Amino acid sequence: MITLHQLRIFWSIAHAESLTRASKLLGLAQPSLSQQISKLEGSIGTQLFDRNRNQLILTDAGKFLLRKSEFILASVDEAIAGLQEFAEGQRGVISVGALNSLARIVLPRAMRQLVKVFPGIELDIHEVSPGEALDLLYGRRLTVALLAVDSIAKSSVSFLRFPVFRDSYVLAVPRGLDLSTTKDPWADLSEANRKVVNSVIEFNFGSGHQRRMENWFHSAIPHHSTVGHARTYEVALSLVQEGIGVAVVPALAARIGSSDGEFDVDLYQVNLADREIVGLVPAQYSRVEPYATFLAAVEQAGKEIKLPDIKPKPPFIKQLEAADGHTTAEAS
Repeated sequence: MITLHQLRIFWSIAHAESLTRASKLLGLAQPSLSQQISKLEGSIGTQLFDRNRNQLILTDAGKFLLRKSEFILASVDEAIAGLQEFAEGQRGVISVGALNSLARIVLPRAMRQLVKVFPGIELDIHEVSPGEALDLLYGRRLTVALLAVDSIAKSSVSFLRFPVFRDSYVLAVPRGLDLSTTKDPWADLSEANRKVVNSVIEFNFGSGHQRRMENWFHSAIPHHSTVGHARTYEVALSLVQEGIGVAVVPALAARIGSSDGEFDVDLYQVNLADREIVGLVPAQYSRVEPYATFLAAVEQAGKEIKLPDIKPKPPFIKQLEAADGHTTAEAS
């Protein structure tokens, strides 16, 4: 077996070109150096140096090992330095789970702030559903999860919660499909537009949120039919963009990245409660670096988010809201 100690001695002797000089560089006695080189040559079964009095000349095997040892020793030194940074809190891997829209808009902003303080930090990003993020958090495979409050059962969470941002749920329709005067999608729209509005793209999130979306469509667009199921908001918006149908999505999902790019759709207000995005983290991480700085950077990134333009509620949605209010008043 070749040891790192032998490899360092070999590397130093090869560059010093004599045992006398190598002994001074390493602070080791010449007999000890000779013994280590002899053991190394014995273990690999070939000579590494041609001895000429006090001079040592590399053999072909020695030249080969020198090239390899420079790479090996540099990698080891890099690893040791990296481990030291871990010990000092200057380096580490932060695992984050989030929906795609959160991962691509919130995390780049947060990372930009984090690396100013901790340039050696790495982010391990998992683009997962809220339920999967929570499972990974419980399984200690995530450090932080970013998710909507309404996507998880409150009783199932036992982590420290911190606010990130709020956005609105909106009705996404193909660009140019004007709903500003639509009181009844079945009667007021052309046949082509009526077909689009009555074609709904739903989600397979497996949560109470999914059921709320289904109930909303039954109330707002009672003649609709489901034309597709998606597992991400981005896929749903791509279908809307192509004129396949409509979908209710968080406004943030319509942003393509951290810049001002957006899907080619129009967004209309709906009578649904805002989406509240929070971060979940084991309490112990919130008090130590670099995690504390990362959490603060995520909160700051949330404050900087600019949502896309949202058009006012179409008349048929306002009517639904008024009907709900009338029903509530009668019940009280």
